[in-house]
Amino acid sequence: MWLTKNLEEQTRRQRSAENARVTASSGAHIDANGSKPHAAQPCVAPYGFAYAMPGGSRCVLIPLGEGCASIGVIVPENNLEPGEVMLYSSGGATIVLKNSGEVLINGKAVG
Repeated sequence: MWLTKNLEEQTRRQRSAENARVTASSGAHIDANGSKPHAAQPCVAPYGFAYAMPGGSRCVLIPLGEGCASIGVIVPENNLEPGEVMLYSSGGATIVLKNSGEVLINGKAVG
């Protein structure tokens, strides 16, 4: 009985990843609403990449120390084939690296 109760309490205290909506963004930090409001949470990216998430984006928050960190946005619908990569901005600019070796900038092949 004690063991079961203790395990249940431990499970309730464990934090897990959550889906949240960005309410504000300033450089490398965001405010987001998920299971509760999260303020000034850091954004995580591979070395050499930086981004500022626009408000309204759906993001994924993971536990980090006493707070959490955003590991990125939930990818919007696109026409990419498996293995292709796209960089995009909220203003509509895109760079697509196609599996064929082709590079598209704003839909036009370059090179």
